[in-house]
Amino acid sequence: MNIAGGNYYCLIAGLPEISPDDKKLSLSVQDLRTYLNDYLTKKETDIINLFFYPNDNAQILRLLQKQEPDSDLQTVFTASQLEDEIQDPMFVPIYIKEYLLDLQKEDRESTNRLPEVELSERYWNFMLSQKEKLVRKYAEFSLNVKNLITALNCRKYHLDIEKEVIGDSFFTKQLKTSRAKDFELSDDYPYVDKVLALFEKDNTAEREYRIDMLYWEFLDEMTEHKYFTFDNVIAFMLKLMILERWSKM
Repeated sequence: MNIAGGNYYCLIAGLPEISPDDKKLSLSVQDLRTYLNDYLTKKETDIINLFFYPNDNAQILRLLQKQEPDSDLQTVFTASQLEDEIQDPMFVPIYIKEYLLDLQKEDRESTNRLPEVELSERYWNFMLSQKEKLVRKYAEFSLNVKNLITALNCRKYHLDIEKEVIGDSFFTKQLKTSRAKDFELSDDYPYVDKVLALFEKDNTAEREYRIDMLYWEFLDEMTEHKYFTFDNVIAFMLKLMILERWSKM
């Protein structure tokens, strides 16, 4: 049953309520994906799939390294499909296709970046080019937070920030060039101070959980007063992904 005219009332009304404190889930991410298939159009399903492509990235890198596929990864494409795509990329997103085709070039320029960093950068650029506003905003926020944490770790362990952070945005350029504690970003990006404070915590699990809660707060802000919209569907799924990750841990 596809939703006509963008009416998401029945879909969202059928979802359970979730909160950051939930320890046991009545709905898994995979169950949610199955549930959404009965409601969403192909275009909407393609948007949902955007958030699972990092798992396809990881699976592709495993296959390229001749490792066994990870059956626990919730991918968009099956392992056998990805094996076929590695040989002849046709159906994967354009950023994966271009990455695989570049690997086949004999005159490919060598790079000192790790494969996962290179593929990840292509993924985030792909996300930032999407038409859906929430997707772009979430991608920008997520990439900034990940880059900030990476830069802080580089400072801590005396690594080259230039090689590790992704993208060429103002935020990324500040991480590469500024020597200030906050990379001179706090005024424009209020969450920077929150990440800096969390980075000081010795308890790694607590720090990671609190960072995930920053994502939760971001999604709440982006969907405020949007009770029965597709944005709300996306936000619910991303929140459920956070809860499921912690319930497994």
